[in-house]
Amino acid sequence: MSRYDFAGKGVASSVAIGWDRPLATFFVQVMQPHPRIEGEEATYIWKGAAPGELPTAAAAIAIAAEYADLPEDLGATLETDRLKTLGTFNGPAQEAAKPFIQASPPPIHTEAEAREAGYTRAVVADSTHHTLELLIEPEADLDSIFFAFDRGGNEMLHIHGWNFTIEPE
Repeated sequence: MSRYDFAGKGVASSVAIGWDRPLATFFVQVMQPHPRIEGEEATYIWKGAAPGELPTAAAAIAIAAEYADLPEDLGATLETDRLKTLGTFNGPAQEAAKPFIQASPPPIHTEAEAREAGYTRAVVADSTHHTLELLIEPEADLDSIFFAFDRGGNEMLHIHGWNFTIEPE
């Protein structure tokens, strides 16, 4: 695994980017100042937490570049990190953890695609930090982890239902 940390810009206080060999994905973590705890950070964006989610260094850099000034050679550095791990295999702990890692959400990018894929129930999910307008599957268990289409962000999300108050739209 590799990880490079950069000072954030705009809403971000810091940005981390790297390669995660066991998940076979590049990752980006964008942090921002915690809304209530002075001196702490809260996660703003975390991409590359599911197997194969960001398959290229360019995909990770495209996300991170909005939130940090990145070196021009970062793509080559990240790709070198990935190549260095090609002959590395999972250990027993990594193999034991793999069944617990969730799959990536389906690649849906528009509301029409979401509805066509069966995400037809419109709801509003509200928590302390976020209010999301979502499309979910009609039979989704709202007290579990489920996929949802975020109508504001035009992306699929894993929703931990117990963290939200979910009401019909």
